[in-house]
Amino acid sequence: GVINYTEFIAATLETRGALEDERIREAFDRLDTDNTGFISKSNLCGILGEQCTAENCDVLVNDLMGEVDADGDGKISYDEFLVLFRQKHR
Repeated sequence: GVINYTEFIAATLETRGALEDERIREAFDRLDTDNTGFISKSNLCGILGEQCTAENCDVLVNDLMGEVDADGDGKISYDEFLVLFRQKHR
């Protein structure tokens, strides 16, 4: 068979999208250190490490949550993470 250029480009872009989604999922899973399916404030404090001192941890974490936690439930779902990633990497 013969593949025309348009079909080739469509297949390439589709593969690229699947790989990108896989990488986003891997990043989310790394941040979800307790495997709850969500990124919690506790996860963020652990990830921020030394940057998260007693004085500024709540401010840093609450700022991150405020930016990403669209439904206000105090944790970041994969869907919320995905929206943030896609907004930042357009």
